[in-house]
Amino acid sequence: MTASGSQERGPSSEGPTPTRGKPPASLAELLDTDREALVEDWVARVSPLFATLRLSREQIIDALPPILDELHAALMSAEEDPDSLPPLHHSEAASAHGRQRLRLGIDVTLLTREYALLRDCILARAERADVDVPLPQLRALCTCIDNALAQAAIPFTFDSAERRHAEDEERERFFQLSPDMFSVAGLDGYFKRVNTYFVHVLGWSEEEIYRRPFIDLVHPDDRESTLAEMHKLSQGLPTLRFENRYRTRDGRYRWLAWASRPVPELGIIYAAARDITEQKAVAQERERLLEALRDSEARFRNMADHAPVMLWVTDAQGSTTYMNRGWYAYTGQTEATGLGFGWFDAIHPDDLERTQRIFVDANLARRPFRLDYRLRGTDGHYRWAVDTGSPRIDAEGHFLGYVGSVIDISDRKQAEDEREALLARESAARREAEEANQLKDEFLATVSHELRTPLTAILGWVQLLRTGHLPEPRRERALETMERNARAQGQLIEDLLDVSRIVSGKLKLDVEPVDLSSVVQQALESVRPAADARGIQVRATVDTSSSVMGDPHRLQQVVWNLLSNAVKFTPRGGHVRLLVARRDSSVELTVEDTGQGIPEAFLPHVFERFRQADSGTTRKTGGLGLGLSIVRHIVEMHGGTVSATSDGEGRGATFTVRLPLSVTQRRDPAMPPSPRPPAPGRVPTPPPELGGVRVLVVDDEEDARELLRTLLEDSGAHVVTAGSAEEGLQVVQAEHPDVLVSDIGMPGTDGYGFIERVRALPDAQGGRTPAVAITAYARSEDRTRVLRAGFQSHVPKPVEPGELLAVLASLAGRYQTLPKA
Repeated sequence: MTASGSQERGPSSEGPTPTRGKPPASLAELLDTDREALVEDWVARVSPLFATLRLSREQIIDALPPILDELHAALMSAEEDPDSLPPLHHSEAASAHGRQRLRLGIDVTLLTREYALLRDCILARAERADVDVPLPQLRALCTCIDNALAQAAIPFTFDSAERRHAEDEERERFFQLSPDMFSVAGLDGYFKRVNTYFVHVLGWSEEEIYRRPFIDLVHPDDRESTLAEMHKLSQGLPTLRFENRYRTRDGRYRWLAWASRPVPELGIIYAAARDITEQKAVAQERERLLEALRDSEARFRNMADHAPVMLWVTDAQGSTTYMNRGWYAYTGQTEATGLGFGWFDAIHPDDLERTQRIFVDANLARRPFRLDYRLRGTDGHYRWAVDTGSPRIDAEGHFLGYVGSVIDISDRKQAEDEREALLARESAARREAEEANQLKDEFLATVSHELRTPLTAILGWVQLLRTGHLPEPRRERALETMERNARAQGQLIEDLLDVSRIVSGKLKLDVEPVDLSSVVQQALESVRPAADARGIQVRATVDTSSSVMGDPHRLQQVVWNLLSNAVKFTPRGGHVRLLVARRDSSVELTVEDTGQGIPEAFLPHVFERFRQADSGTTRKTGGLGLGLSIVRHIVEMHGGTVSATSDGEGRGATFTVRLPLSVTQRRDPAMPPSPRPPAPGRVPTPPPELGGVRVLVVDDEEDARELLRTLLEDSGAHVVTAGSAEEGLQVVQAEHPDVLVSDIGMPGTDGYGFIERVRALPDAQGGRTPAVAITAYARSEDRTRVLRAGFQSHVPKPVEPGELLAVLASLAGRYQTLPKA
């Protein structure tokens, strides 16, 4: 057959070339011209049959093209000889197609369906193409397709018999070589057949197993349950799982797990068993380990619950999974409120953010951490605690979470705070000590300077007087200078004594009504000569109604110190102003000057002892730096206050004393009167009572003995001297003086030892001789010791001649002169 156009042929190149544009005239021409469309129709109908096999297009088509070539050749022969039948011949393509379908798991039914659909597709295509199919061609088509189906089904026929044989062999091989223990048992209690593995596990031979009832091999403890299971099987109930122990040939028992299916009508049981001895051993070991773990966990919980600290455990996400009883008892939380992240609720709000940040960062980095925070107790109070956590890592290195403890460190925290405070106090005390040590050194240097300065003037003028060449005016000036420097030196010593009394708490007041105007007037008279010599104007405005309760001599000392301090620091030509006025219920005394002023940094220290704004060797003013501290103490003893102000250096200073109008403090009658500053004046005329009085002077210093001898002899006394206590004791016994004058500080036996030995003498030998102690130790406790030792009076150095003569006159008049031996 021919056509106007050509179309690509199928896999076979046999047959005429079709003509395009012209419908096929026969089935043979249809197979040639519409082959591709025919194949697509067939694939579309066959594909649903193989949907579960998921075959590819190539696998579905397989040998269809050569089969179509065979059909085409048969149809061509039928056209040439319509009366002849198509020969039966072997179709290699159909055989290959059948073998391929067998390999793919397709059964004969689907194979038959494939060829029936092929016939239907060819006839449907011929009907659409309006091809007139003669009966010979239809018979030839059906014969060829049936022949191809027969050729394709041959592999299935042979495969079925072989398969049954192979399956039998496979079942036997599976029965014998299976890792399970297969058996067939009778309902009579005997095994009928067992596989090789069954024999291998138990160790008995097949004959031994078949010869005895299987119940004999069951462990005695398992026989009752085994018979009960057999009864169920005899009723047709299968066994899904049953475990018992079977005895092996060596006498041991092995655990078997059975699955059985009975066939009551045949009187047999199909059973399969697995040796689970090892699994049982593992399970028992696991159970033992679990029990040990439970015991260990119970011990851990018991230990943790009774631990003296709070313990906790978290998971890998940081959520708390365990807290011991200590935590709940301390915080009052429960597992419901404390586990997870609920423990944050017990932390002080001021510590919460820091605690959360450190905890989360440590959990992300999986590193140990330490936290200090305040933890709320059951009483609602917060106490300091330290929380430490350590990562938990398993054997493979996986992070499991944290285990940690919380300890109450409130006592330690308090001790640390106290230690810090103590260290701070010690540091401050050390600084104060160092500063005090420096001030002491500066003070000692100042004392040395202030004491040596008047001594230089005194010694210098003494040496000039001894030359005898000074004219009378110079002699008077020398004596005035010596007296002024001696009194200045005495004032320095008196200030030192006042400070000593203040430090020891022995400074007392003789309280009485005081008119401040008289106190101020006396102080002004004392200061005015120094002010006039420097050209400084001193003006005073005093409210005459201002009176207080106090010690007049100590208040005069306050005013004198403030005025002399103002004069000392005010340059020539300046002025000092003193104002006394009432302010409500107090009296205010103000001293203003136009002097050098007080630096701002020194103002807080102006009333401290030994403090001077200028303490160097180049300072312009003298003094020990004690006057203002004495002023403050005396004022405070009167119940008042003192303050200082200054606008800065070179702008003067103002000191203000405020005293209450009444003070109820009384003098302690047990203490002697406070020493009073000596009033300037000339030596009084010797009282006539010393005329003819015999006085013994005991002093190890020759100059002091001669000074006292001259003073007493000029007063009319008969004087005998001794340079030691031993010599003085001999003179007392030999001369029987009327009065003793003794120094305290002497080498060998001091004044205390001397008077004790005198008082030990009989009255006839001078044991009751009145005695006066002269000493540089001028504290109140020194005075008390002197009187207790046996002296009748105490005269401090430097000796005021008038005071000494008055004391001696009093003692000489008090005691009658003893008759001479």
